[in-house]
Amino acid sequence: MSTGTGTETGTGTGAGTSAGTSAGVATDTGADTRTGPGPGTGPGTGEHTGYRELLREAFVRRYEDGADSWSEEPAMRELVPLLGTELAPGSSVIDIGAGRGRDMELLLAQGHRVTAVDLVRLPDWEDIARRYGAAAAFEVGNFADLAVDRVFDAAVDNGVLHHQAPEDYAPYLANVRQRLRPGGLLAVSLFTTAEELAEGVLNRAEDGRLSRWFNEREATELLAGAGFTVTAVRTVRRELPGLAYLLVLARRDA
Repeated sequence: MSTGTGTETGTGTGAGTSAGTSAGVATDTGADTRTGPGPGTGPGTGEHTGYRELLREAFVRRYEDGADSWSEEPAMRELVPLLGTELAPGSSVIDIGAGRGRDMELLLAQGHRVTAVDLVRLPDWEDIARRYGAAAAFEVGNFADLAVDRVFDAAVDNGVLHHQAPEDYAPYLANVRQRLRPGGLLAVSLFTTAEELAEGVLNRAEDGRLSRWFNEREATELLAGAGFTVTAVRTVRRELPGLAYLLVLARRDA
């Protein structure tokens, strides 16, 4: 069972937001710092006043430079089908860290209404808005500051949670829960490894961005503590050797 050493090659979705942070890709080379096992471990995780801005700037740069290779990663498109196993027709969905809107497009094509949230407004959104009209809504900014006075049937997090500072996991999930109706669905994709991890691993890239590799037990316990019941778990291997995504589907408790 390998937790990996050396370079960080994790990816997430777009420059998505969270309890103050974003999702995104970390494809940096060079050594990173890996710590485990607990979600509260890791050098400097308590010093995250500037971390949220660090993430925002990192993913703004990546989109501006066209360095968002994760947007087209095949494994990233496996989360919406998992959500679809339990999502009712014509549902309202909030896509947290929507990036270029790839998951949003899949959901809209299935007849759902989708609100995309991201730190960066991307040109792709204009095309989606033209094609889907009022079914597609867009919010630029931090998910924690989202001025939406309604709840949704489901939330998609395709790479946001695992980029949080560990002390932000609980506040982030509490915010997601608040945006969902009782019984609402949360589909979340988390970094993991192709071989089962005994314990989660916290990674720090050279530029300071955090990413966590979760195992199934840790993810399930984290969601349960936040008021969710896990209903399905899948591991999807990635093209990057030794890495995978842990896809988790959960329902908000009443």
